[in-house]
Amino acid sequence: MKKYISTGSTVLFFLSVYSQQGSTVFSTEIRTKNHTIVSSSWQKKISFTLPANGMLHEHNEGNKLFATSSKNSKLNGIWQSWYGTGALCDSGRLVNNLPDGEWKHWNEKGELLAIRHYSADKFHRITDEMLRYNPKRSFFYLSELYQKDKQAAINYLDAAYSFPAGRSVAIHSLKQLVFSNISKSDIYRPVFEQCLQDGLYMNFFPGGAIKDSGYYKNGVRTGKWVHRDSADGLWQQGAYHNSIKVKEWKMYDKNNKLSEIIFYDGKGHVQWKKKFNR
Repeated sequence: MKKYISTGSTVLFFLSVYSQQGSTVFSTEIRTKNHTIVSSSWQKKISFTLPANGMLHEHNEGNKLFATSSKNSKLNGIWQSWYGTGALCDSGRLVNNLPDGEWKHWNEKGELLAIRHYSADKFHRITDEMLRYNPKRSFFYLSELYQKDKQAAINYLDAAYSFPAGRSVAIHSLKQLVFSNISKSDIYRPVFEQCLQDGLYMNFFPGGAIKDSGYYKNGVRTGKWVHRDSADGLWQQGAYHNSIKVKEWKMYDKNNKLSEIIFYDGKGHVQWKKKFNR
């Protein structure tokens, strides 16, 4: 069991996936002297047995269901799962149970629904800085946030933050997880439970229209983003700083006509609005 101990504190921060008696348990929690706070917004955890090393794959009625590999009783290497039609459901790379690099999710028709980018290395660097925080040597916003609001900071590292539509049911096998994902196209739960988003983030409506588009840096939204309410509906664009809306955000109607401008200060508070009558 891997533990991170903060200097001068009784806090034990379990941010690594640990294995015990052959069973891999995905867990993100703060343990203090008096109580335990489970940070994951999944109401039920993912837990299943993994071999120490080897290829992992499953078929259902002759069709491929999933394929991956384990090393040291943790998921490592390429992960892929498929619908019964043979179309990919999701694909990405795992490093010791953490996603690393590009991750994609499709619907049963083969339409791309989501693109994410993750960094396993930064996950460890940021969580280490959270617990060994020195204001004179701080490089990451999430480590600063952790000093003010531990739960808020840890929530950024939860898979439910990256893919918020996951079910709140217990998962006891990879087969059960994949069946859960391919049975309803509007609900998706990735195989990992912790992550650090870093890079391009996109969501798509069925049919290909962009729903959300922007970038994460070190776990938080940054720079220019676009959000759309529906495939042919209202949309907005503006900038984020540390996942907070800042400066000028422009709202457009379904005909791409500017309908409103909202200006935010550096703390995300609305300073003024201007509506345009058409």
